[in-house]
Parts: sequence; structure tokens; C-alpha cells
Amino acid sequence: MSIMYDLQKFTLRDMSECGLALRHLGNKANSLEEASNYIIQYLYNNLIDKESGKNSCVLIRFFKTHSYGELTSELQEYAQEQLGNYLPDDSLKCLTLLATAGELPEWNSRHKSGGHKTIPLANEEAIARIPMIFQLIQQLGLNLGTVVQPDPNLLTDLEQRMYNVFYIPDALGSPYIPSQTSFVIPFNIKSVVGFGGLLPSGNMFVILMFLRVVIPRPSVDLLRPLALNVKMTILPFENENIFSDHSQHVVNDKISIATNNNDNSQYLNSQIATLTQLLDVSEQSTISQSDRLEQTNAHLQQTLDKLQNTQIQLIHTEKMSSLGQLVAGIAHEINNPVNFIHGNLIYTKQYTENLLNLIQSYQDYYPNPPEEIQELIKETELSFLAEDLTKILTSMTVGTKRISEIVKSLRNFSRLDEAEIKNIDIHEGIDSTLMILEHCMQARHGYPEIKIIKEYSQLPPIECYPSQLNQVFLNILTNAIDALQSLNESRVMGSIEEKYNHPLPTIHIRTKVLDSKWVAISIADNGCGINEEVRYRLFDPFFTTKPVGKGAGIGLSISYQIIVEKHGGKISCISIPGQGAEFVIEIPVKIKN
Repeated sequence: MSIMYDLQKFTLRDMSECGLALRHLGNKANSLEEASNYIIQYLYNNLIDKESGKNSCVLIRFFKTHSYGELTSELQEYAQEQLGNYLPDDSLKCLTLLATAGELPEWNSRHKSGGHKTIPLANEEAIARIPMIFQLIQQLGLNLGTVVQPDPNLLTDLEQRMYNVFYIPDALGSPYIPSQTSFVIPFNIKSVVGFGGLLPSGNMFVILMFLRVVIPRPSVDLLRPLALNVKMTILPFENENIFSDHSQHVVNDKISIATNNNDNSQYLNSQIATLTQLLDVSEQSTISQSDRLEQTNAHLQQTLDKLQNTQIQLIHTEKMSSLGQLVAGIAHEINNPVNFIHGNLIYTKQYTENLLNLIQSYQDYYPNPPEEIQELIKETELSFLAEDLTKILTSMTVGTKRISEIVKSLRNFSRLDEAEIKNIDIHEGIDSTLMILEHCMQARHGYPEIKIIKEYSQLPPIECYPSQLNQVFLNILTNAIDALQSLNESRVMGSIEEKYNHPLPTIHIRTKVLDSKWVAISIADNGCGINEEVRYRLFDPFFTTKPVGKGAGIGLSISYQIIVEKHGGKISCISIPGQGAEFVIEIPVKIKN
């Protein structure tokens, strides 16, 4: 039973099993062409996109360089047509198509290829004019000069290397992938991968795969050792039996390799070196080990993902529910008495002014009251009382207005009546959040006040979930405040120079329009910054650098979900250790449904 491999989820086990199968395909071949056809057919049939059930390869091909003198007369004529007036000698290297498989009937025979039966590699300049071949040789790690004219003195070392992988992650529009309008676009080619190496003769072999899927870099790297297995399969045919129609006898058990001792020794050395490299990959141990590790890791990952998602949702739901109830209760309980006080202060001030005017009139008409009244005026300090009472009433009015603003900010922050999508002013949400956190930014215990700098641009109304967006602002601003306070603590405990010779703690908030469909909000602090390792994990669930009891590690994870998943936006962190951190939020003006 054939094993199917998904390149998007290619594993160590897949690499080992696929390599093992490739290495045995040459046992029933009579020629290099036949062996390469077995290899190509195996890969074409067994590399599957498991989501769609289709072959991962739209087209897959096997190429090998040959000297012009080794080619059939048909291929020599084909090469001569491409060379024009240039007269090749027998040593000219030609990259020759030996096997092909693909979606169209004409892609399943090398004889039907329209433009790639053989490609003369006259010199380095000629190769440079063929972008894909030039890039292929460069990425594999081969030297152009070695491909055109192998140096016998370097061949042993070069041939026994394991070469890199040719990888174009985005074929569409790539200058290295030709036939964009006739091939890449109509057949939806997503990426291109190639792997290969050198043979003892100095000839290059390569397998090129034009894929309908984009595969991740780790999977691409796992294809690299497959070149060694392919090499083992084609080694017996290196010096004879190249083309099927020119075969004279079957190569059996790899014993009829060459007609002289030098060629036989060269082949055996190459075989030993290749097998040694394959042993380094440790096929059998990898298969058994990867089975256990993959099963265990998959089970643990699924369990961990479920647990983290459940915990995050429970904590988030409980937190928002508690916050909503708390804010609603506080807003209601404060708002009513404050309104009552504020409303009555108007009349109190008016009545007080009337009484003071009345007393002043009495003093004007009775400038010399009885001694007893004069003593009472002196004891009560009537002049000071009249002046200070007015100030007290003014202060009380200002205080009630301040309390009303705080209540309004609480209501705006929680947006209890706006659980659904609304068009809002982003700046109002940021200001409300700053009002809630104002007490955290005040100077205290020898720490300076945290300065807020706002650079607001003219933003359009933003379609969003207001309360959730405000929660993101709260999480990021809280982290910035914590970072600045931690830095202050370290400076207070340090030397006098460390305590005073540094900028004031600052949070810089900027907003701007990116284009007609996107806006950006930047929140930056001048704290201690974040190192690369921590920055990489900032949005992971339950990851925190804060001491126990100061953070659960869900604030930024929840923020990521709100911005990315709920609003279809982006959130990122830019930081240089010692120079602060900046969180950049990009959200669409309208949520995409």
C-alpha cells in the first residue's frame, strides 16, 4: 500500500519513509531514464494535498547534466537549434530532461516537452541569462563554474556534500519562474521546490516540483535529505545506460557498474559516502522516535490548546462580567447623589450670595451696631467667612463636575449599552481609559508623575466593539504603566545618578489614518523595553514576566484575539531593550463580515 505525504505537514517520519521508498526504485530499472521515471512517478502520485485530495505537484521533472557527446542524435539536434551558430564540442554540458509527470498528457513524456528537452549550458554568462536555472544552481549551493566544467581535483569533496534546497515560496510574479501567464497563473502554481546534487562524474541532477500548495520552510528543509536517496538510486547508471531506448542490459544488484577499476572504485566511494550521509539522518530511529514524539506532542498540544482556550474564555467572561457589574453599580450609586449635590449647589450659592448681600446692607445702614453684635462679628471673622464661603462653594461645584466626568468615563469605558458593533470615536475610548488609570500615573513614593503625550489625527468613526476595544487600550496602557513603575523602582534603589539623570517616564499615544480603509493607534513608553525572546511570546496565553500575583498572562492574549479575530486587524510590538516598547494596533474602519 502506497503511503501518501502532505508537504504542508511533512514530518521526519515522512522524510524517512519516502527516502527509503525512493532508494529501492532503481532495483527494477534498466536505465537512468527508467530509474528517474520511477522516482518522478512515485513523488507525483504520493505527494498529496490532503485537504483537497489532489496531487501537490502540478508538474514535477527530473533533470541531469550530460556532455553533448553523450546525448542522442535527436537531443543533439535540439541543443544545436538553441545554440544557433555556436558549434558545441562533445564536452559541452547540457541540462537534460529525463523524466516528467503532470496534469496534462504532454507533461508525461520527455519527448513531448516543447522547450526543455535539453538546455545547453555553454558558459556562466549563458546560465545567467536563464533566471530559473541560475537561481536554482545558486540556491542549491553549487558553483556555476563547477556545473559548466567540473574540476577533477575538487570533484570528490564537492560530490560528497549534501546540498541545499531550491525554494520559491511565492511563484506568482517571481522573476525566477517563467511562463507566468501561460503556466503559473492558469494552473495556480503557488510555490516551487527543487533538490539535488552532484554525481561522481561531476554531473548535476535535480528534481523540480511546481506545487499548488505553499509549504512551510521546515517541510522544505526535510526534502533536502531526499536528494541522497535519489542519488543512491541513479548511481548504478552514472556511466552507462542513460536512455531507455539505448539500454543494452539490466543492471542487477548494482554489480555491473563500470568496465575499469577506477570507475568501479569511484562508484563505491560515492556509494559509501552517500550511505554514510543517510546514516546520519538515522532513518529507522527517526521513524520509531518520531512516532512516539508526534503522538505524545499532538495529544499534549490538543489538551493544552483546549485548556488554554477554556481558561482564557472563562477568565475573560468572568472578568468582563465582574467589571461590567462593578462599573454599573458604581456609576449608578455615585451619579444620583452627585447630581443631587451638584443641582443644589446652584441654589446654595445663590442663597449664600443673597444672605451675604443682606448682611452687607445691614452693615451699610447700621455701621455702629451694639457692642454684643460687634463682638460676635469679630469672633466669627465675618469678612473671612464671606470670602471663603464663596470659594468653598466654587470648589464644591468643580468637585461635583469632576466626579460627573469620572462617572461618564466609567460608563464610556465599559460601554455597557454598546455590546454590539457601533461606530465610535476612538479618541473618546482612549481618553476614558486614561481617566480610569489616572490615579496610577500620579507622582507618589518618590516616583515622578507619568507624562501622557497625545498626538491625535483626525480619524473617521470606527466600526467596532467599543467595550472590547477599550479593554485592549486598558491592557496595553496598564502594561506600560507597570513597566515605567518597575524602572522607577530600580532607579530609586540605585545611585543618585541613576535616580535623577534620566528622562521623565512618558507614554506617547499617536493615532493616524493609514488609508481610506485602515487606521493605526500607537502606544509607546520609554521604559526598560522588551528583549527579543520575550517579545516573540508576548501574545501567548498565560505568558507573563510579572511576579506571581501581579499578572495572569492573559491581557495581551485577549487583546490579540480582540484585534485580530474580532476586528480583523493587526497588533504588533516594536521594542529595543533599554529604549522602551511600542504597541501598534491597525484596525479597519469597517469590520469585514
